[in-house]
Amino acid sequence: MEQWKAIMQSANRAYQEGRESDAEQLYKSSCERVVPLLTEWKDPEAAIAMLSVSYQNLADLYFRQGRYDDALVAYAGLLRQLTDLSQSGDRDAELARFAEGALHKAGSELSQEVRMRRLALPEDNPDLAPIRSLIS
Repeated sequence: MEQWKAIMQSANRAYQEGRESDAEQLYKSSCERVVPLLTEWKDPEAAIAMLSVSYQNLADLYFRQGRYDDALVAYAGLLRQLTDLSQSGDRDAELARFAEGALHKAGSELSQEVRMRRLALPEDNPDLAPIRSLIS
């Protein structure tokens, strides 16, 4: 958890200082590191929040840079993780419950972002399938 926090603080600082390339790499690192922590962290709500913040910060960076396809792929990664976790009720019902709530929230935010920006989803990108189903 502390390692994840340190990465996120570094990423946010890099972004604020205009070092977007460094911020991107750090946000990607936070996405990779948070997944193994999900089942280890004692507070499932905090674990789901860490997952969501990691992916959403990466997607927000891409949106700000006008890299819409990359932003959508980052969101798709979050949706995929949350979907998997929400369906893991047998293993960890509390984690699944928080994941389901976060899935609905992230899906709603993404749908709003896509509509607001009038984005067209590339048909040839299978990573965007979870998004297509949300906004169609």
